[in-house]
Amino acid sequence: MLYGIIADIHSNLEAFEVVLQQLRQVDQIVCAGDMVGYGPDPNQCIKLMREKGIRSIAGNHDKAAVGEMNLEWFNENARRAVEWTSEQLTGDSAQYLKLLPLTLEMDDFQIVHGSLRNPLEEYIFTLAEAAATMELMSKPLCFVGHTHRPARFEYQGKAIINPGGAGQPRDGDPRASFGIYDSEKKEFILHRVEYNIERVQEKMRQADLPQSLIDRLQYGR
Repeated sequence: MLYGIIADIHSNLEAFEVVLQQLRQVDQIVCAGDMVGYGPDPNQCIKLMREKGIRSIAGNHDKAAVGEMNLEWFNENARRAVEWTSEQLTGDSAQYLKLLPLTLEMDDFQIVHGSLRNPLEEYIFTLAEAAATMELMSKPLCFVGHTHRPARFEYQGKAIINPGGAGQPRDGDPRASFGIYDSEKKEFILHRVEYNIERVQEKMRQADLPQSLIDRLQYGR
């Protein structure tokens, strides 16, 4: 079975639509959280997620936007974006985010936003940081998001993979990041695709979102 693996869309509709075009041939798309936050189109991204039948878990921005996570955990610009997002969400969108689970178990893998030890807050940047999640894994593979950077960690037959940020990459490459996992071949391939960054930035300016969030999209930082 072919799975499209995405994470950290962050209300970036332009990036999301381009990524979905690249995933037309997969059997199922799953998302490692943070559909909203930072970007200008939260309701539109949620609507598209639902229309495409994409299975997702909750990210920290998703839960913060519906009042289920303390905003003190966020820096000033992220907090401003979350507060703006909260004001934009329709009732249906808010209810959708509230009902998102923290983890999912699929075929031969699990999916979580941060880590299995702390689904909404913990980042996995290194193999040492991955160790606690590997101990908790009930499957040989776990997909995560949260860092916005593609990564792979392996140890003793277990692997943790981050597909990078679909709508908010932070590895120095501004192209949308995502992956395709073949559960029969046990193979994951990372992909990058260009999208209309300028259009997203203009929408963000119109929404009066923080300038630093607007600028960082073009640098992938």
